[in-house]
Parts: sequence; structure tokens; C-alpha cells
Amino acid sequence: MTSQLQETINLARSLPLAEQRELLNILSVMIQQTDSLGNQTPAEENNTDFSAESFSQSWQQAITGKTLPISQLWEGIELD
Repeated sequence: MTSQLQETINLARSLPLAEQRELLNILSVMIQQTDSLGNQTPAEENNTDFSAESFSQSWQQAITGKTLPISQLWEGIELD
């Protein structure tokens, strides 16, 4: 386990239970999306590169409440 992962786990443990559950739901969606990307061609995966900086920024937005309602996240996305 990397130190960055351990730090993230420690931070998650410090959250109130309701926020831990919300984080679990978010991670579940992320994992499902990542899993579905495995069925795409390499060209389609170019925009899904993980970066620690991006995660860190997103994490800070989440814990400070600077997030969008879930209904807005899906606006303009068409599902097959």
C-alpha cells in the first residue's frame, strides 16, 4: 500500500459516518465507470488518465462542500 493511499484511508476514517457512506457511494460509481471503460478501445481511454493532482483537487472540493448536485453531473449525457 502506498503512503498516499494510506493517507487517503486515514482521511476517510476521520470523516463522520454519513460522509463515509457518501464517499463509499462515490467510489462505487467511480469503480463501475472505470470497469465499464475496460470495454472501450484504447483511443476512447485517452481522457481517463488518473492523476494524483486531479484526485487531490477533487477530494478537497468534496470535503469542503464545493460540489455539484448529482442531477447536474449527468446533464447533457445521453445513455444508450
